[in-house]
Amino acid sequence: MKSGNIVLIGPTNSGKSTLVNSIMGRRVTLVSRKKQSTTFNQKLTKNISEFEYILQDTPGTFASMKKISNKVVSSPFAEIDNAVIIYLVLDISKKTKTEFKRIQSSLKDKIIDQKIFLVLNKIDKCNDEDVLKSINFYSKESLIQEIFPVSSINGDGVSRLLERSNKYLKIKESKYQSKDKVQIKKELFYSEVTREKILDKVHKEIPYQCDVITDKVENRKNEIKIFQTIEVRRKSHKSIVIGKRGSLLKEIGSSSRKEIAKHENKKIHLFLFVKVVSEKKL
Repeated sequence: MKSGNIVLIGPTNSGKSTLVNSIMGRRVTLVSRKKQSTTFNQKLTKNISEFEYILQDTPGTFASMKKISNKVVSSPFAEIDNAVIIYLVLDISKKTKTEFKRIQSSLKDKIIDQKIFLVLNKIDKCNDEDVLKSINFYSKESLIQEIFPVSSINGDGVSRLLERSNKYLKIKESKYQSKDKVQIKKELFYSEVTREKILDKVHKEIPYQCDVITDKVENRKNEIKIFQTIEVRRKSHKSIVIGKRGSLLKEIGSSSRKEIAKHENKKIHLFLFVKVVSEKKL
C-alpha cells in the first residue's frame, strides 16, 4: 500500500476541521463558527483501497498579540517536516490574499520537497466566476503544486483532492491496516465536544478563556458516565457559563451529551462542574 502524512494549515475558520470530517466520512474533529476553535494538532488515518492518508488537523494560523492565542500560534507549522503533502486551506468566500501571503512567507523556509495543494474551500458560497478568478490569481504562485476548489460541507471536489494526493504517497512496508484511526484520547475528545458547545452558546471572549477537563470516565456495557470540570478565569465568567438557574450549563451539557452519544452509540451521563481558577493555570 501507499501512505503519507498530510498536514492541513490555513487561516482560522477556513474549514480545515470540516474538510477532515468530510474525508473521514464522519464527525471526528471540532467544528465551530467561532475563530480559533481548534487548539491542538490532531492526527487521523483514513484508508481507501490501497491508500492510507495520515491527516494532521492543526489550529488556524493567525497574527495576534493576545495571550490566549500565543500558545497555539506556532502549532500549525510544527508537523510540516514529516509531511508528504500540505493542504493549504483558504475560505474562498472571504478576502484571504493577505493571509495567504503571510502563510506563504512562513512556508518558504520550511519546505524541502513537500507538495503544497491549495484547497479553495467553501465554493458553495461563491459563483463560478469568482471561483475561476481565485484559481487564476493563485495559479501564478510558484509554491503551489495544484489548486482544488472544494466544498467540505457537501463533499464537492474532495474525491479529486484525494485522488491527486495518491500520486505523492510513498510505498509502505508495514502490514496494511484496514481500519480508520483517530489518534486522540477519549478524554480529550469528550473535552473538545463540550468546549465546542461552549463556543457555540457563549459569546465574546469567554469561551477562549476557559478550559474543559475530563476528570473521570466510567465506561460500562451500555452506558458511559463522564465527569467534567469547566475552568474559567473569573467569577463573572462562571455565572455566565452557568446561566440563570443553571439554564445555560444544562443546555451545554445536553448538546454535548447528545454529540458524544452519537459518536459512542451508548447512553451518556454527563456531569458538568464550573470552577474558577487562576489566570496562570489557564
